[in-house]
Amino acid sequence: MLTLFLISCGALIAVLLSSLLINTPAKWFRALLAGVAACMVFFLIALCLQRVFKGIADFVNPWALLLVILPAGLLIAKTLWKQSFTPRLVYSRTAVLAGGKNLRAALTEWLPNLLYALALTLLVVALARPVSVDRTILPPTEGIDIILLMDVSASMQRQDFYPNRFTAAIRTADNFVQKRLNDRIGLVVFSRAAMLQAPLTLDHEAIRELLGALYLGIIDPNYTAIGDGLGVATAHLKDSQAKSKVIILLTDGANNAGSIDPRLAAKAAQAYGIKVYTVATASPPGSGIFSSNEEEIDESLLLEIANETGGKFYRAKNEMELSKIYNTINELEKTEFAQSIQTSQSDFYLPFVLAGLLCLGLGILLEKLILIRVP
Repeated sequence: MLTLFLISCGALIAVLLSSLLINTPAKWFRALLAGVAACMVFFLIALCLQRVFKGIADFVNPWALLLVILPAGLLIAKTLWKQSFTPRLVYSRTAVLAGGKNLRAALTEWLPNLLYALALTLLVVALARPVSVDRTILPPTEGIDIILLMDVSASMQRQDFYPNRFTAAIRTADNFVQKRLNDRIGLVVFSRAAMLQAPLTLDHEAIRELLGALYLGIIDPNYTAIGDGLGVATAHLKDSQAKSKVIILLTDGANNAGSIDPRLAAKAAQAYGIKVYTVATASPPGSGIFSSNEEEIDESLLLEIANETGGKFYRAKNEMELSKIYNTINELEKTEFAQSIQTSQSDFYLPFVLAGLLCLGLGILLEKLILIRVP
């Protein structure tokens, strides 16, 4: 549209410069000047509308708008060569016409022609094929696949976190899920055995519901099989095609059950390109009335798992520290992707066609049946 407007501006300037070489411009020259000026005004209006409705509406065939010269030319020709378009009758009593034209005479002369010009303009706009544009931002085709691996053993009910370790872990995990809008997330829980609660999915509301439905005792809570949990999580991530695969292992104990050695499970995760962040959730021994009297966590094992897979080891002494750890992991594992926009177009030229035909029919009706001129 901008190109058409600039072309019409250039044409108007060329006509104006040419007029400097003509002492008395002929009628055809004045008609040309008026036509080019009308086109420039039309394209200016169309350009302004396009800017206002940018991203909402557009024209598939904007070049067709050049045909607006036709209705503009019709009105200009009607004005300049009025006598050629109007039948005349020789009448001797001119005093009868001395009163001049009334409103009906003016409408008879101009209204049908204006309707014809409007009809042509609407049909030209329809020929340019206006469309409504709908743009949708699509989620990334590639992101990070994350499995939350959570300890649900009996020790998670200790109250050195408020109200206990398990509830604090669920709350912080829920907040973490809400921040990972574009990543697939899965959920695995473990105590004496390991169990998949949710496969990798973009349905984060479902993950949050499953987190809220967890309870201590969902599996035999008397032991902690870290190796089995890590093995199950790795098995569900190994075939992922994501550019980054992450396991967040949260526990408050040491491996004392299961058939898989945690170190072998870590080597398997590393072989599949899976990064494991290990998070220990227990206050130091004797640091509070709800703390254990002896160390519960095998920090060296968790640190070894993290180092083996390229992740990091963290220890949280309270819920605030646990929340900061999840925020840190959230910052470390950023999803970078090019924004993808899907564009769909819907034609709405039909209203212009119907309006143009209506104006055309109304013009014919007025000219032939209502606003009749004699001769």
